[in-house]
Amino acid sequence: MELLLKENKTHGDILFPFALYEMEYQTPATILDCHWHDELEFLLLTQGEGVFQVGTHQYELKEGQALFIHAGEIHSGTSASQAASFTAIVFHTVFLNSNPHDLIQGKYINPILEKQCLLPTVIRNEADWEKDVTTHLKEAMRAAQQKEYAYEMQIKAQLYAIFSILLRHSPKEIAESSYINRADPIKEAIGYIQKNYEREIRIGELAGIANMSEGHFCRFFKKIVLKTPVEYINYYRIMKAAALLKNTDRKVLDIAMEVGFNNFSYFIERFRQYMQTTPGRYRKVRSLHQT
Repeated sequence: MELLLKENKTHGDILFPFALYEMEYQTPATILDCHWHDELEFLLLTQGEGVFQVGTHQYELKEGQALFIHAGEIHSGTSASQAASFTAIVFHTVFLNSNPHDLIQGKYINPILEKQCLLPTVIRNEADWEKDVTTHLKEAMRAAQQKEYAYEMQIKAQLYAIFSILLRHSPKEIAESSYINRADPIKEAIGYIQKNYEREIRIGELAGIANMSEGHFCRFFKKIVLKTPVEYINYYRIMKAAALLKNTDRKVLDIAMEVGFNNFSYFIERFRQYMQTTPGRYRKVRSLHQT
């Protein structure tokens, strides 16, 4: 995943907009930086334990349990055990499309894609229907891994089976004021930070973009991003600085100034906070890894 909170990575291709990802971690770590994307996602924890944030809710997952993430939902995750791994499938909403005029598309698929119904987020693998979902999910992942003849059809068939189960176990009311839409102002504020991180950014500016009071903006921002606006600005600047340290020979002081830090000591403190080392040591280690 890229540094940007809005993930712009292409998953699959235009003819088959589907991708499989497998990740392993041997120490407790952030396994998913806070981000969102336009695609749907299923994530299956295959080893260990983890704590995942989807929207404004946190979920503790154990091995064999899964998450469903709607398009546009901000999500992140950290491992809660010494070793952890997960497999995820990410696919564009058009992957589910049927004939635009048939009953399946109109009655079931469109309400999902248009966010008129919110499907269960967490699949605990405890109830019978949850076990059925994880069985189909594992079959879809196996097909994507092995790529046997007609595996694309098998993946789509498994996903249709999954959504038929989730629809039967979702709230029936229409989610007109869903979290996803309410988070849009925060996404706009984040986009503003990413475009203007080199200069001073005031909380009042960001609150104005989100059309909120400063207090409400700060509380809602932290609830979604898990960082205060100031913490996120500093984090984004440090990630930009780390990229410059890795890819250029520019002086550390010049880099600090370029990414928006006017106080060099404060830059060093924040770099240590987020990277667990100094800028000089970070550059040295990265250079050794590249040789």
